[in-house]
Amino acid sequence: MSLITFIPSVMAHCPLCTGAAVAGVEVARVAGLDDSIVGLLLGTLIVSSALWFNKWLKKRVDFPLQEIAVVAVSFVMLVVPLYYAGIIVNADMVKSMPDHHAILGLGVLGIDKLLTGIIIGTIAIWFTFTLSDSIKKQRGRVLWPYQGLSFMTIALFILSSILWIITK
Repeated sequence: MSLITFIPSVMAHCPLCTGAAVAGVEVARVAGLDDSIVGLLLGTLIVSSALWFNKWLKKRVDFPLQEIAVVAVSFVMLVVPLYYAGIIVNADMVKSMPDHHAILGLGVLGIDKLLTGIIIGTIAIWFTFTLSDSIKKQRGRVLWPYQGLSFMTIALFILSSILWIITK
């Protein structure tokens, strides 16, 4: 029971967001969803874990464009191993079969469905967290508890629905 006293208070971009993203990726893969939708969830994982780490890092080091750098490094740390493991399809393969491996016409650039989803997810979720933080800063408080998490969930639902319709 004394361990409870050492648990830090909940922070924005918390482990709950990261855990939700990881669980979402697993559920999507098991359900057989399209790679673009799985990529959205991986983009969410990148942003939520990067912002969580950045919040911790800012207490120790703070430099200009730190948040962008942390998100970019997190992106690279996820995408590069996925590419070398063959999970992100080789660009030449995507170019040779764009209708099978790509969406939104990005096959001509060699960008597969998973990478497209990761890029869209990273940008969209980073925007939703930035919007939530802006609202909190402007009003001096959140509009409701778990505002950031609910913004993320709504954005994921809308984007997943759009990608599901496109890839159906």
